[in-house]
Amino acid sequence: MINPLLLGPVSEHLARLVTIAVAGEAERDPTVAQLVVRARILHADPLPCGRREAIAHLRRLGWTANELHDRLTAIRCLKEAA
Repeated sequence: MINPLLLGPVSEHLARLVTIAVAGEAERDPTVAQLVVRARILHADPLPCGRREAIAHLRRLGWTANELHDRLTAIRCLKEAA
């Protein structure tokens, strides 16, 4: 099984990005809206028990966080990261 400690930071970062998107009304952007829905679904799903499934879940969380961060930066809801 994958270490649950790896899940925490990625999940928390994604939750912060969703909060920023909602507070900044960035959900009006269709891409942001889709990513927020995806993030909420992933966040609600429990960590799978199998190693491969858990790694896939962690990757989906990371990918969604990265895409949401990039989109929020592109629409100037976030400052560009260094």
